[in-house]
Amino acid sequence: MVVAGILGLHILSIYQGWYLTMEWIDIPLHMAGGAWVALAFFYFQRRYVLLFSALPIWFSLLMVVGFVMLVGVAWEWLEFGFDYFFAKDNFLIRAQLGLADTMGDLGMDVIGGLAVGLYFLFKKSVLRS
Repeated sequence: MVVAGILGLHILSIYQGWYLTMEWIDIPLHMAGGAWVALAFFYFQRRYVLLFSALPIWFSLLMVVGFVMLVGVAWEWLEFGFDYFFAKDNFLIRAQLGLADTMGDLGMDVIGGLAVGLYFLFKKSVLRS
């Protein structure tokens, strides 16, 4: 449900031109996306991969940040494909606004994922004590 809200707001932002008029809207969307991916990572880790629970905490943090980065890069490729195939001649509905925008998006993905990762790992370390 949360991911549908993030995706819906992203699509609405593209078609309403909010990324051009309200440039800040990209920041919370990518942070929320990174946080959601980190939550999904921890859900699947606990549900299906019990091996990670025996590994050091820093390794889990490294894994979650790596996974968030992987999904973030895949998302940026999806945006690039959308622009290349569908919005080639229409700048108003472009998903990517340049290299600085893409790097900022990936940075916000990592910050959102890192925040969730640190929360879960801090919670886990407190419970171990």
